[in-house]
Amino acid sequence: MSKNFFISLPFLLIIMVLIIIIFGSYFPLSFKAFALSLSLLCKEIIIFILPFIIFSFVISGLMELESESFKLVAILIPLVCLSNFSGLWVSYMALSPVLNNSLVRISQLQPNQVLMPSFEFHLPIIIKNDYALLGAITIVFLNNFIKSQLITSFSKKASIYANVALKKIILPILPIFVLGFIIKMQYEGTLSLMIKEYSLILLLLLVIAYGYMTTIMVLLCGNLKSASVKIKNLLPSVCIGLFSMSSAAAIPTTIVASEKNLENNKIAKFVVSAAANMHLLGDCFAIPILACSLMISFGHHYPTPLEYLIFSLRGVLAKFAAAGIPGGSAIIFAPILMDTFGFSTEMVTAFTTIYLIFDPIATSTNVFGHGMFALLFEKVYNLISMESKSKE
Repeated sequence: MSKNFFISLPFLLIIMVLIIIIFGSYFPLSFKAFALSLSLLCKEIIIFILPFIIFSFVISGLMELESESFKLVAILIPLVCLSNFSGLWVSYMALSPVLNNSLVRISQLQPNQVLMPSFEFHLPIIIKNDYALLGAITIVFLNNFIKSQLITSFSKKASIYANVALKKIILPILPIFVLGFIIKMQYEGTLSLMIKEYSLILLLLLVIAYGYMTTIMVLLCGNLKSASVKIKNLLPSVCIGLFSMSSAAAIPTTIVASEKNLENNKIAKFVVSAAANMHLLGDCFAIPILACSLMISFGHHYPTPLEYLIFSLRGVLAKFAAAGIPGGSAIIFAPILMDTFGFSTEMVTAFTTIYLIFDPIATSTNVFGHGMFALLFEKVYNLISMESKSKE
């Protein structure tokens, strides 16, 4: 895949959005339904291939860093928990002065109409992403004891085939993949709803989430110039997440961007593939913003620090059960909101509906968070490695 593709992809997507906003109402309904069907078909292909890519990149990355594999996983899990927990609490502290003073209110809205695909084609899910991840880690750990040359050879070949699938299949179909979802958003009126009804909430989400993550990236890079280059590399992935509402679908381009941003390409492939479904940092901002806004709108009090602590601890654990698919986090968090904050059925329905409207923004922040987390992981990994060497 040429470098020009990654440079032009964000601009291509922006042009597609502008064309659909201006001329979308003139497109025949049959064309819109067919475009959505093609996007869903592309999504099926991506989701079908994705476990293989995750398995291949994780196993090859760990095998190439075989002596460090235990250290990689030992760093990954606590760092994911810490990052998600921090995001949840930054949201809480930033929201408190805004919502306690009733500066923002949100209403319950439904899409004007629903666009249905003209056809659907489903590929079987041979293995789930988390099973592929667990399988790769288990094989590498076992190989630390048995030292099999067969496993070493297999990991190298798997990495080669995964790169072929990434560059020859997934990346070329991404523009087609997002086209139908942009058309769907325009047809259902969710773009206008987000602008008219939720502009302040969206602005709040964007400022808090991207402000927090950009600050972290600047601190990690040491200066704004270096951080801006790395942010630019992440833009194609952010656009894919924005228009597809699937952070999982953005994994391939996030890996490519992280390979540019990190010094160690092996770590880039491993950490993005391994943490993509666990580290949904954007949801750590979107979910509290929506949930707490709804609590104020429905006459509840703003959560106390103790109530929010319980919510955030349960939320961190819930992240390990979440999936990078549209609406996945809303489903996972609904029972937590009912148990912790006393959400009624009406409030859960409102939360789910509004979350789905917000999902493109939340997903884009999730994807940006993946790139930020890869930088953070490499810094922590290098720091621990340096300390270990100095003790020796």
